[in-house]
Amino acid sequence: MENKELLKQRVEELAGRVNGEVEEILGTLILKVQAPYVTETLTAVKSFNDVPCDFLHDLAGLDLVDHLEVVYQLTSLNGPQHLRVKAIIDRENPVVDSVTRIWQGADYLEREAYDMFGIQFKGHPNLKRIYMWDDFEGYPLRKDYETEPIEIRNLVRQRIDGE
Repeated sequence: MENKELLKQRVEELAGRVNGEVEEILGTLILKVQAPYVTETLTAVKSFNDVPCDFLHDLAGLDLVDHLEVVYQLTSLNGPQHLRVKAIIDRENPVVDSVTRIWQGADYLEREAYDMFGIQFKGHPNLKRIYMWDDFEGYPLRKDYETEPIEIRNLVRQRIDGE
């Protein structure tokens, strides 16, 4: 069986176990799951027999107005397989398990998604802002974020000693 067909078979079996949806766009398999299934899904994907997707290329947050998503871009260190896993997250309570226990490299990527979208990564070892200052209010890449008026924006923020 060809690599891509084998990966698709494994992903469809996994989707059945985690109540996920599988689709293919531009040659890339996409598995959509609800947030509570993220750890189970990504652990399984990393250890697929013959077609593991064991390398996390990227992790990004998305705001789709009615819900948020965390998108995991995965490939293999030993093969040509590509897989995208999308975790669907409730907008009012944006919490998902951290994958830093699976891939330590997810640390800064999760911090970025937290800082820009307000997605809480449960179990993250150091979840704090990475781009914005600590007392910044809101999450600038969310669609419901309102920018401040020009008069306030033009004021220079004074740095407090110890920051």
